Amino acid sequence: MATGVGPGADASNAAAGLERFAAWYAAAPNKTGIPLGRGYQAKAELFDSPAGRFVLKKARGISLWRLLGEISIRREYEVYRRIRGVPGVPRCLGLLDERILVIEYIDGATFRQYEQQLKDWDAFFAKLFETIQGVHAVGVAHGDLKRKDNILVGPGEQPYIVDFGVASVAKPATTIWANAMFRWMRQYDYNAWVKLKYRRRLDDLPAADAGLYRPTWMERIARTIRVVWQKLTLRRLRRRVWPRNP
Repeated sequence: MATGVGPGADASNAAAGLERFAAWYAAAPNKTGIPLGRGYQAKAELFDSPAGRFVLKKARGISLWRLLGEISIRREYEVYRRIRGVPGVPRCLGLLDERILVIEYIDGATFRQYEQQLKDWDAFFAKLFETIQGVHAVGVAHGDLKRKDNILVGPGEQPYIVDFGVASVAKPATTIWANAMFRWMRQYDYNAWVKLKYRRRLDDLPAADAGLYRPTWMERIARTIRVVWQKLTLRRLRRRVWPRNP
């Protein structure tokens, strides 16, 4: 059974698309698609249906662990409803059986896979920044953009942000903790954008972007630990002496 989505033309189109896909999926003999990735709580699979190509995000594990994963997926669905229509975010059709997230498939590669092939680096990051701002404008902060697999490079080098499983949502002013978390994760998104754009070379940032980068206390601690670890393990020296094969 498919659950509906919110009001508006885009929501109506999504609901109609979800109904068509749900009918096909219910009759499909094989409920396993092409694996795209998996995390601790969920996995993503690609399905090629008459209604289109869609990614299904399903909870993993058994018993309580699966239940927690399904709760997380329902929360992520609410996030997608909030950011519906933001350019650079795949369209979410809705939920199947209140537990499986159905998302538009973007034909492309992850930023991790494609970054060395980008033809216009600055244009890509300018468009990515616009998407980040668009997501923030509706009260959502992604919180995990440092992970390169959460950014896709679509047709025409259009960036897309995916996986809002740990996103933070701004709440009414009375919800102090939620709004503090949203502000913290919003800054974390900007910091991640700067780190990716400048490949972590942060000592001499251009003035136009330097004001965006304000590392949080957790990032400062993590960076200190990383620097100490690199010195103890002679990581940088080993990279110069024994570079990896291209």
